[in-house]
Amino acid sequence: MGRVMEPNPDIRIRRIEICHLELRYAHIRVHNPEAALRLAASLQQYSQIIPVLIVPAEHPKYILIDGYLRVAAAKRCGKDTLLAQIWYGKEQEALIHVLAKTGERKWDVFEEAGLIKELHIQHQLSQRQIAEQLGKDQSWVSRRLALLDTLDEEVVQSVKRGNISCWAATRVLTPMARANGQHAKALAESLMKEKISTRNLFIFFHHYKKSNRKTREKMVQHPQLFLKALEAGKQDNLSKQLKDGLEGQWLADVKMIAHIIRRLIKQAPSVIYARQSNLDKRCLLTAFEETKDLILSLDEKIRRINDDIRRQETNGNDTALFGVPDTQNQSSAEHITQRGPSNCQRENKPSCPARQLPSS
Repeated sequence: MGRVMEPNPDIRIRRIEICHLELRYAHIRVHNPEAALRLAASLQQYSQIIPVLIVPAEHPKYILIDGYLRVAAAKRCGKDTLLAQIWYGKEQEALIHVLAKTGERKWDVFEEAGLIKELHIQHQLSQRQIAEQLGKDQSWVSRRLALLDTLDEEVVQSVKRGNISCWAATRVLTPMARANGQHAKALAESLMKEKISTRNLFIFFHHYKKSNRKTREKMVQHPQLFLKALEAGKQDNLSKQLKDGLEGQWLADVKMIAHIIRRLIKQAPSVIYARQSNLDKRCLLTAFEETKDLILSLDEKIRRINDDIRRQETNGNDTALFGVPDTQNQSSAEHITQRGPSNCQRENKPSCPARQLPSS
């Protein structure tokens, strides 16, 4: 892996008129008006802190390499000049220098990909050369270039204009475009008309990946409608859960267990067979025995509860009406287990006589 390019020692800092700046790389920058407003306020209050980076062009022009947001903020403030670092080396070296300064700024992935494409196409550097000078793997450079090639050009421009978030483009539209370019384009058009929050877009894509083709086509055409229907369904489920109570949830769980058991019955001849390794068979049967014990425990629990209810009803105990356990009719051992040890037991007093538990 190559060495990251060192800064040019012949850099000079001076004040430059904004009208003399050539915004050659403005087309690769992502438009962010909110950030420009914040930076403009900072310029007004604290003045300029970090100079822009420029390369000399035909006098009196300079090519702006880094600092496009600062230029936009300065224009909002009505400023005519900016402090600038003048790079007297090659233009491509200045671009490499800016890209390599990863510790000083967090690059937007689309801006980063755009600069790499400029180095590759306009400055005719190979992917290997770019990777070596940036101290990266060639596969990293290839992935950045593929990001711009995968998405439709109109979608890329929408990202740069700020109409579509970079998160949506990289995490949703790009993987979708690799599988179905038409779906990605349709979803992008919907996002340009009406923005969707990152959270909702994550939920949308999660359901998209699990849906069939027909449903996917409807989803990308009307993502907001899908999200509204999904939310309505959640509210309906919540209302049903509140209406059904714990009993409804318990019934649903039992039905789910029954469904799983029916499936296991069908699969049993396929997973337990002759000449099967002892280890595989033991693992399967051990898991089954543990599950069977749990089912038997549940059966015993239900029988005991029913017996207690019948006894309470026979004795005229009102606690049965409200589903409250009758602690008076529990066995002493069970009662002690639920209530915990007595004060004497907690304090380990030897004078406290041991209680004789009645035989069951």
